[in-house]
Amino acid sequence: MTKVTVRDIVRKFQSFAPESLALGKDPVGLHFGFLDQEIHKVLLTLDVRPEVVQEAIAKDCDMILAHHPPIFKAPKRLTEDDPQQAMYAELIRHGIAVYAAHTNLDAAWGGMNDWLAEAYDIVDTEVLYSYQEDKNYRIKVYLPKENLADYQAAIFGAGYAQVGNYDQVSFTSKGQGHFRPLDQANPSIGSVQEETAVDEVVFSFLVSQSELSAALDLARDLHPYEEAVIDVVSLANKGQVLGIGRVGQLKTPMPFRDYVHLVKERTGVDALRAVVWNWDQEVERVAVLGGSGADEYPYAIAKDADVYITADVSYHTGHDMIANRLNVIDPGHHMESICKDKLAQVLVTWIEEEDWPLAYASSQLNTDPFTFVY
Repeated sequence: MTKVTVRDIVRKFQSFAPESLALGKDPVGLHFGFLDQEIHKVLLTLDVRPEVVQEAIAKDCDMILAHHPPIFKAPKRLTEDDPQQAMYAELIRHGIAVYAAHTNLDAAWGGMNDWLAEAYDIVDTEVLYSYQEDKNYRIKVYLPKENLADYQAAIFGAGYAQVGNYDQVSFTSKGQGHFRPLDQANPSIGSVQEETAVDEVVFSFLVSQSELSAALDLARDLHPYEEAVIDVVSLANKGQVLGIGRVGQLKTPMPFRDYVHLVKERTGVDALRAVVWNWDQEVERVAVLGGSGADEYPYAIAKDADVYITADVSYHTGHDMIANRLNVIDPGHHMESICKDKLAQVLVTWIEEEDWPLAYASSQLNTDPFTFVY
């Protein structure tokens, strides 16, 4: 590939953390830039703040990949007397694209909450708060039989057609395709205004709803015909449960007072808050929800968690947690800064898979607005 565009990066992100996973009106997606914009260097960050934009400029980055969207509420006017709107102007002035993956990254398997679960030694996880089911679809592609082997290899190589513990799950049937190219056509087989019959195969494979958009794009790109013939069938099979937060077993059970220190160390904060029901409780099962998840604590109780890890716990909610005999650890919203290094790992994989001439940098700035005073 000679160049990388915003569209290329968004397409890969859609296959990893589809925007359809986002909660409610969460403004995920492209906030600045345009899809066909060429990208040379990406800055990975938790927040898009004025100092982060200056960092991107200093590092010659023409795209920012962020967890928190820079625009939560659309401004009614743009004046640079306002620091936030001045930041928007800087992004536009320097041609920096910004893409944000928020609750879709929280919900994605292998995303934010799986990273946090791994960091805090939580294993054998399941979804904490489910709100969506990943439906299954069958994609049926009609193509000349001589193209089948290469086509299959590309689809399988992209990781599609997996069912449970099996990969390369597909079905192929033989038939004959008929068509007549019109005057405006540029057929790869046959001639304009002549009826053509081709020995074809129907190659079909399963994808999940979260894979569907990217899989269809690839299926069309790979197809030898000018007009690809592809059917999509929605299946009644139950799909994978999707949602935010994870709950599972603590790798090595320990008293709550010890686990608090483990979380503090793994998060890398100077201090954290704990809502303590019982310091000596043996911790075996833990729930985690990155970001502001205090209101979701009843899901942790329903899933039999001994401890709930989340951020931004309020005074009265803390009292309710104690009344419900739940120990809670609040490392702060900045716990999600784990995304910078993890997104770098994801991006490196894409660069290698796609042979992208793309550089990247992880933001070195601490955008946590809170400072602990001892």
